[in-house]
Amino acid sequence: MARSRSFPPHLEIRRNGYYWRRRIPSAFNGVDRMAIGGGGSDIWTPSSKLLLCFSLRTNLPFNAKMLARRLTEMSDLLFAANAEMTMAIAPETQVQMLENLARFEIEAFEHARAIAAPRSAEMAAIDLQREEVLQSTLCQALYLGDREVARAPLRHVASQLGLSIAEDCEDWTRLAYEATKVLLDISKERHKRQQGFYEQPTPVFQRAISTDVTHHRPATLTSPQGSSVAPASFASTAVAQNRVMPSADAPIATAPEPLTHRVQLEEPSFEKAPAAPVSKDSQADQTEDLSSTPLVIPADLDAPDGYSAQQWQDARILARPPKIYIDRKLLTDETRAALEKKRGITLREAIVLHFELISLGYVAPFDTPKKRMRIDPDIRSKPVEDRLNEDHKGKFRFALNFWLGVLGDVPVDEISFDEVNDALETMWRVPKNHGRSSAEREKYSMIELIEVADAKQAKADREIAAAKDRGASAEEIDKLISTKHVKRLRVDTYLKHGRVPRAIGETLFALQIIDHDPFSICNWTTEEVEQLKSTEGAHARRAWDDRLCDLFHTPIFQEPLEDVGDPMFWAPLIARHMGMRMEECLQLGPDDFGFDKGIAYLRIERTIINGTKTLSSERDLPVHPQLLSLGLLKLVNLRKKQGHIRLFPCLTGGVQKGTFSANFSKRFGYYRKTNGCYWAGLDFHSLRTTFHTDLLTDDKSDAVRCRLMGHVPKDEGAASYAQSLGIQTLFDRLQSVQVDISMIRKPFGPDDREIGSRAAEHGLRVVS
Repeated sequence: MARSRSFPPHLEIRRNGYYWRRRIPSAFNGVDRMAIGGGGSDIWTPSSKLLLCFSLRTNLPFNAKMLARRLTEMSDLLFAANAEMTMAIAPETQVQMLENLARFEIEAFEHARAIAAPRSAEMAAIDLQREEVLQSTLCQALYLGDREVARAPLRHVASQLGLSIAEDCEDWTRLAYEATKVLLDISKERHKRQQGFYEQPTPVFQRAISTDVTHHRPATLTSPQGSSVAPASFASTAVAQNRVMPSADAPIATAPEPLTHRVQLEEPSFEKAPAAPVSKDSQADQTEDLSSTPLVIPADLDAPDGYSAQQWQDARILARPPKIYIDRKLLTDETRAALEKKRGITLREAIVLHFELISLGYVAPFDTPKKRMRIDPDIRSKPVEDRLNEDHKGKFRFALNFWLGVLGDVPVDEISFDEVNDALETMWRVPKNHGRSSAEREKYSMIELIEVADAKQAKADREIAAAKDRGASAEEIDKLISTKHVKRLRVDTYLKHGRVPRAIGETLFALQIIDHDPFSICNWTTEEVEQLKSTEGAHARRAWDDRLCDLFHTPIFQEPLEDVGDPMFWAPLIARHMGMRMEECLQLGPDDFGFDKGIAYLRIERTIINGTKTLSSERDLPVHPQLLSLGLLKLVNLRKKQGHIRLFPCLTGGVQKGTFSANFSKRFGYYRKTNGCYWAGLDFHSLRTTFHTDLLTDDKSDAVRCRLMGHVPKDEGAASYAQSLGIQTLFDRLQSVQVDISMIRKPFGPDDREIGSRAAEHGLRVVS
């Protein structure tokens, strides 16, 4: 189970007590494992992630928290001591030296250019050639790994900063290599500036053309101890020594492009608010127009030295102000309040926001203004969950139950990649039938369902181990494994729910209300999906074979029916003979039947009370002759006389989906299990698959096949003109599908013609 947010760092609770677990820094990768573990196997966890894991041997929260804090402090001292022993030049010192080297070279160049007398074209060409030769020399030094070219500049910078640098260590070699690259960047920058090419307009020009001059005063953004810079690419994530940013009037040095982003601040400091209030609707536009002192925002989320939490959050907001292209009037109060915070949106708020946007008809991406899809006004006033379709509704419930249970309701910016990875591993343990029952969802959380499934699997493993100990046969053991195994999420279900956080993170990042998307790793390539699916058996739906006769020999097809219109009798037969979907069968009404050229047909169409899967699902189908012989039209006439609008008025819609198939599918599955005709992969929809297989087998017109199945024709001609296919053509093709129903008892009994033919076969005469 994931660590509770009320616990100190690295404290976890497991089934058998409290544990302290901490990841070992990468600096320990070269240290012997036995040295870390103290020679014992109880401390060292054999894992590629390099973790220390201790059982605290207590079940008392107070004692566990106290021990965890002590272990954390001890490990902090250990890791710090190791860093001091293995690091000759601190990363922040390296960053400071390289930055000062670049700044000095560029500022010295600009100062020399500013006071220099006019020069001839020949002298200017010579200066350019000198820079080109210097660049060639530096490239050659990088190619050969020669650090000598950077030794003198680094010594000069160190003396200016009052630093003493050891040149006989590995860190100096790395520093000299990076300094060579910085010198190359400096030479390229000088080469461009000598020709008059600058990356951006001067600060004075930017302020001169600003639309609001009164709010653009040159100022220096400082913190109580100075500002900080982002670490270089070769150093650790530690921030550099404090320094004061240059003012807006000072020359701006263009250093090598760092891993961070450059932004323009419109406020002189974090402590001073703008003179005039800025409206929420125009805040994003004004932020892009205004500009003053350039500030480098580090790529990580750790606040630099001297910045308070509020100052650092303000800096991030100014760097990436929220871009909300959503009509906020449509949002709930909870969601509007979450957006007002600009940063710090929690996981629950993020999940609700994402699915609320979907329920309102918005479609990703959200970084540009979007039009909404049409939403029924009656539906718009309902809660978020009720506005979602079935697929999104299931994803919404799972996200709230699982991700909040594993990660907690914490700010999304504070979630780490490691925590998301751990959650994805935990998701594999979710039982297959999680949340099928609304009562079960209210009674158990997702974490509790996982624990129950783990307990069942542990019990099964003990039974299997006991069977092996007593010398059970291989067949008996295999039987135990197959019957006792607790089924978990299928790969398709895992991927469906695993990709939801990625969509949520993309929504938040596009709206610019987070600066760090921890869910960006919730993505799987095609190769990864294929590899995952190769670990489980095929779940493809199959066509019914002779086992269909076993189904037709069950009581519902053999004994008199209490209701001649029992859907358990008629729905499977209609699906097998006409290839209709379950919901299409169950929502039939007497008015859906008619005659065309003497041929009985039924109509499948979308109405205010009926639905269809796709537009191509709307179609007219001739009624199969074998269904007519079973008395289907008699049932239609009976329902008309009774005044019903449904062929099966006893059916009720599901609580969640509201469809007839929601309840009937459970009833049909239970019926097959209780009557010994249940096989995996052979369900109700397999009856439609079997009908489809029969149409494919006769190798006739594909346009007719698509029309009967309700599929979109692949041929453009068929797609444009297949709607004109006559009922006779469809009827002739439908008759090619023949099913053995000789064993089925007819609900209305045999008709007079059938009785006469049977009597004639036996040489008898019917007496009325």
